[in-house]
Amino acid sequence: MKTVHHVTPTFQQHDALGQHTKELHHLVQSFNCRSFIWSSDKRRSSPARNAKRLKVSDSGEDLIIYQAATGSSVLEKVMKSNAQLIINYHNITPATYFDQWSPDLASELRMGRRQLIELSDRASFAIADSEYNAAELRSLGFSDVVVVPVLFKLGEKKEVNERMEPLQNGSQWLFVGRIVPNKAQHDLVAAFAAYQQMYDREAKLILIGTGLAPYEKAIQELIRELGLQQSVKLLGATTEEEKRQYFLSSDIYVSLSEHEGFGIPLVEAMHYGLPVVAYEAAAVRETLGGKGLLLDSKKPTEVAAVVHEILQDDQILNSLASDGYQRAEELSFELNLEEYKRVLSPLISG
Repeated sequence: MKTVHHVTPTFQQHDALGQHTKELHHLVQSFNCRSFIWSSDKRRSSPARNAKRLKVSDSGEDLIIYQAATGSSVLEKVMKSNAQLIINYHNITPATYFDQWSPDLASELRMGRRQLIELSDRASFAIADSEYNAAELRSLGFSDVVVVPVLFKLGEKKEVNERMEPLQNGSQWLFVGRIVPNKAQHDLVAAFAAYQQMYDREAKLILIGTGLAPYEKAIQELIRELGLQQSVKLLGATTEEEKRQYFLSSDIYVSLSEHEGFGIPLVEAMHYGLPVVAYEAAAVRETLGGKGLLLDSKKPTEVAAVVHEILQDDQILNSLASDGYQRAEELSFELNLEEYKRVLSPLISG
């Protein structure tokens, strides 16, 4: 019986990497193979096991799928094994975003990129969740890279309800993502402040996600400086159902993130019928597939003007919502799972 080892630097059941790894684990089990998840993360949750106990057969028949997302101490054991190795790449954020806020994390990210270069000669091939990430792998020496979007399940959506009148006031912006510098919540708060001052004094901004404590503190200070304590909510971690309700109750999804390897919340927003406005950077254009409105500037007044124009035009709103539903279907869990089956079945079946 084939044994597949899913090795991941971190594993939390409810984050994107954890969900993806768990779904891949279930897929491998459906082929009647032994499947184990190993993580070096001290905060790991079940079913992940302690990577220190990882033992790979010397026969060379085992398969390792390494989830590359940051630097990892477990990689030495992976490199020394005789197992066939596949890299599943989810992007490593450039370390420069964290030099100011967390030198330790920046160092870890740099290690992760160095390790990718070492892995390029060892791996049979790599799977990237976007063409943006695939291009990065090729630049680091990987010759065989396939693109399969990340595995993630979306909650139940509501029916498309066309808006018949423009929204006059009290609009609600939403952004979901870790509170970290590359997600640029500081730019989003500044743009929202301009929007509220210029167009809608009753507007609200909802920020969902946990993150880096020093950066999050800076965001809270910015909110106080701009007098937005009653208008901007930092919700931290939420349940999936709570997050779903915010997607369903908000009016627009605005992202000014500067680095996205794929962008699951963008797909979630489209799935739930939210018009998406996003700064064009990294894999954002690719993820939206032409179904959202891309920004080439993060100047607060310009972002505010674009959002206002969208919320005042029911035709644009309805078009963005309808197109978004279509794009989310193209990136559905079922389609991505079938693609993973196609890529992995020659290695693990029979």
